[in-house]
Amino acid sequence: MAAKKKSTAKKAAAAAQPDKVLLTNRSALTTKYGAKLAAVDKAVAALVAADKARGLTTVVVNLDDAAAMQALGGTAVTDATDPGQNKAAVDAVFHAYQPDYLVLLGSIDVVPHQPMRNPVYDGANDVDRFAPGDLPYACNAPFSDHASDFIGPDRVVGRIPDVTGATDPAALLAVLAVATKWKQRTRADYEDHLGITAKVWQKSTVLSLRNVFGAADIHTSPAEGPGWETAMLSRRVHFVNCHGADSDSQFYGQEGSNYPVAHQAKLVSGHVRAGTIAAAECCYGAQLWAPQGVDGQEPMPIAYLRSGAFGFFGSSTIAYGPADSNGDADLVCQYFIESVLNGASIGRAALEARQKFVRGVTVLSPVNTKTLAQFSLLGDPSIQPVPAPTAAAGVTGKAVRTAHRERLLQNAVANLRDTNITRREDDAREVPEVQSQLLSDVGPLDGAQVQSFAVAPPPLASILPSPHAELDSGARIRVVLGRSTVPAPTPSIVAVEAREEDGRIMGRRVVLSK
Repeated sequence: MAAKKKSTAKKAAAAAQPDKVLLTNRSALTTKYGAKLAAVDKAVAALVAADKARGLTTVVVNLDDAAAMQALGGTAVTDATDPGQNKAAVDAVFHAYQPDYLVLLGSIDVVPHQPMRNPVYDGANDVDRFAPGDLPYACNAPFSDHASDFIGPDRVVGRIPDVTGATDPAALLAVLAVATKWKQRTRADYEDHLGITAKVWQKSTVLSLRNVFGAADIHTSPAEGPGWETAMLSRRVHFVNCHGADSDSQFYGQEGSNYPVAHQAKLVSGHVRAGTIAAAECCYGAQLWAPQGVDGQEPMPIAYLRSGAFGFFGSSTIAYGPADSNGDADLVCQYFIESVLNGASIGRAALEARQKFVRGVTVLSPVNTKTLAQFSLLGDPSIQPVPAPTAAAGVTGKAVRTAHRERLLQNAVANLRDTNITRREDDAREVPEVQSQLLSDVGPLDGAQVQSFAVAPPPLASILPSPHAELDSGARIRVVLGRSTVPAPTPSIVAVEAREEDGRIMGRRVVLSK
């Protein structure tokens, strides 16, 4: 009888079919804000009402609410820091409601990032043991700490963050206000962009911006920044290709051994124009660290969002990309901005960027895998900055979203079926020779280490026909990581990836830490 009641409650929840679900942890928010949580409740109610006026039915689910989670066929989160509990709870809510938008409400001390093992972690150069992010919440795959288990995202997910460790909800209230009051603008309003680049990556940044806008208006560091004029900060697309550092509110330029400050959160705060969309390739660019003990400065994405930006797309850890071409961080940031300009909600834009990135390769290399895992969207995913192309007469917003979700699900299945993955292996054969080949024209590196990865079939290869071209069974990916000998205030890692077949290096690429 109890099982029947549970099934009935779950069916009733599904029948309600909300368009958007806000997921949070009431206990964690109460611990942070106490009596001040009443102001947050009022702001959330205002957002729900504003969504209703826009034609969206929005519900709030407290992942730690035992009765609510039982009604949805899930289990309540009893430990807000437990990623496995949170992943299972979010999956249960999604399966019960099938919403168009999933919104994580709160920072990583309310609903945690999911910890995905960094494939290229070596403890000396790339020191990120994990590449935490919200990617797994966008996937149907169950909890895992292997990033390669999440190459088929099909859900639209974003996070409305507060400040990690905060006791004053001012930042959260500001970001909720943006989500409540946002207005669409024309695509022309988003053509005028601010491109900020480290001088050493100028060619790469020019290429990225030309791919998105057809032209590139870039500003290099050195010698420009961080005191950007109001006219520049008021441009509604910000594309930043600079260095970032762990728990640092500044981004850095580079020319040789000179690493000047290029962008500062404290100079952004209050000066960014309402409706701004930002994509940052920088290492740790979207890291949600607690400001205490870091000169009281807030993370860069918080400075953007509380100042009126609609969304911030960035990385939680060390990110990579080439100096003179495009790859990894360059591509996912490009794809995100492109989708926004083409009329996608920022949540759909993030999902489309992830899917397009995976679709662009036949083997998701170790660096590719980390890139996919580490980039997340901060901001309400339902915000649609630019109107979509005119729909057919009589087609409602819900019908359009449903069509998009069906297409995105098909894309996810195709990626899961067709994209080979890589698995770390303990293979030290001919390491000196491999290292010599891979670093032949790179220059001296400190602490260079060789890693080996087996090429494995895609996740669905065992249960679905796989039409992709199979690689030779002896194929592997070799990676050499080392640190530049030039002193730097940020990680300065050179990574060389190569495909090896039958003992021969078949292709090679060099990427640098951002």
